[in-house]
Amino acid sequence: MKRSALSPMSAKRRAALAAAGNQHPYSTLVNRSAPLARTAGLDRKPTVRVQRPTDTGPDAATVQVVAVRDQGRCVRCGRYVLAGMRGRDWSVQHRRARQGRDHRPDTNRPQNLILLCGSATTGCHGWVESYRSAARDGGWAIRQTEDPAAMPVDHHLHGRVWLTADGGFTRHAPTAPTSASVSYTHL
Repeated sequence: MKRSALSPMSAKRRAALAAAGNQHPYSTLVNRSAPLARTAGLDRKPTVRVQRPTDTGPDAATVQVVAVRDQGRCVRCGRYVLAGMRGRDWSVQHRRARQGRDHRPDTNRPQNLILLCGSATTGCHGWVESYRSAARDGGWAIRQTEDPAAMPVDHHLHGRVWLTADGGFTRHAPTAPTSASVSYTHL
């Protein structure tokens, strides 16, 4: 269906709008200096401010320790990631998921954190989130009942290693794993 063109505004109407203070008589918008005075039917409740959730992730110093250990590269594929934007191009992955407000002391410690390329829906981070079972085989994800210091990870640069609480790693399984354990060896 073809629509007909709008009729042009008459000179008389344009002059009347200009006299009434309409700065743009060709506009269909109403030009008012004051808001509309209508109050009937406005039974709005006052807006409630939603408080931003508390940041439960690792602090900047811990992220730096993890970035140094992983040499700025994705643990799974080895791609250099620090040139990109965190959260989009790379992420700090919790091997054992936080599950809300997880208060376990090792949740945001280096033995539970690895660098991965992508976000939670892209790159290796997206793959780990989508294929948890396969990711567990590589140590990029672990079960809630497992200790991050006791679970090895297939690291693209270092091979199969155990991550330590001080931001290092060891090639030997810890003898008495604890989440608050200190580095066994730095290679």
